[in-house]
Amino acid sequence: MADFEQLIETAIAENEIPGAVLQAVNRDGSFAYSKSFGKRSVREGGDRSPLTPSSIMWVASCTKLMTSICAMQLVERGVLSLDEPVYKHIPELKDFPIITGFSADGKPIETPHKNPITLRLLLCHSSGLTYDAMHPLAAAWSKYHGHDSGASGKLLERFSCPLVFEPGTAWIYGASIDYAGLLIERATKKTLEEFMKENLWEPLGIKDMTFNLGRRPDLKVRFVDMSVRDETTGKMRSTDARHPYQDGNKDEVTDCMGGQGIFTSPEEYIKVLQALLTCDENEKILKKETLELFFSPQLSEGGIAMMSMILSDPMANNAMGGVPQGVKKDWGLGGILLCGDDADGKREGTMIWGGLPNLIWFCDRKTGLCGIFSCQVLPTGDAKIAVLQREFEAAMYKQYSKSRNV
Repeated sequence: MADFEQLIETAIAENEIPGAVLQAVNRDGSFAYSKSFGKRSVREGGDRSPLTPSSIMWVASCTKLMTSICAMQLVERGVLSLDEPVYKHIPELKDFPIITGFSADGKPIETPHKNPITLRLLLCHSSGLTYDAMHPLAAAWSKYHGHDSGASGKLLERFSCPLVFEPGTAWIYGASIDYAGLLIERATKKTLEEFMKENLWEPLGIKDMTFNLGRRPDLKVRFVDMSVRDETTGKMRSTDARHPYQDGNKDEVTDCMGGQGIFTSPEEYIKVLQALLTCDENEKILKKETLELFFSPQLSEGGIAMMSMILSDPMANNAMGGVPQGVKKDWGLGGILLCGDDADGKREGTMIWGGLPNLIWFCDRKTGLCGIFSCQVLPTGDAKIAVLQREFEAAMYKQYSKSRNV
């Protein structure tokens, strides 16, 4: 057993994690790693059967990569433009103000935005849109208005907070990709699930993927329970908390949330990552020139500075890939981009992102290797899981190099 596998087994035995599914593959499939550890639930009386590569998970923000790919497919076809205002299809965004602070009597101070919101700014989180919890002004605005963003299953009601900066001038994580998904829907007159199924999932042979588990009982029976790290004991326990894929009544959200809504298995998701390694040759999901743009730096100086500041927080850095602070980073059109090599083997140009329940993926076109660490544990950015994720990635590079006699 490899050292990192022993670390995971020990963590499971000590109830540090319930389990994890690990996948990695190279460009032509000659190197592949697939292994599952642990069980589907820690709940008393829950399904404690073993996790498998086909276990269904809420992959949360791993959805963003697929929404971004689909948006760029429409740019290729001339249906959408990267740099034209999106207001033709989403006029609601034209009236979003910027919140700049609060008056002496506690009222929000808002001003109209001047720079247009474009698809490019949505895809690289530079639109000014954010999640309530990601910015103090957004959180204070929601508190002032008594706005519970998670109560609604409708995208426009859920993500109605004002912008927190002038579009194009900074970077903040938030609902930008959810709005990119809405843009796809309105431009094509299809649901995001319908468009993804036709243009991404079916071309890649993906069947076990959906925005709505209620419509896929065959997937729901394989759905993995969410666990949380107990603040007192530090061990795993079950949770009955409301999750972002649910509304205020704990029913499934009604809209396809392009930034957070997909349920799938690790063995299906890895197909998307591998497709990014191969489509510069087969152009199955994106043309080669689009792929180059997809993996090119997009942020302004203000955006890089803001992202670096956010990543200086250890929990945020863990949640956003866990790359050492000394490695410079930017943002492509689908995730964080490394602007230098990482000591674990990742090359400059590697793209990384993840999902709220401590999922992390990477796609390294130079080395020709991709992978995903998948689990269902909250809160995000868990330090203990981050150690295991990094050990897994480093081990994949070592094993891949050994397989090539490098």
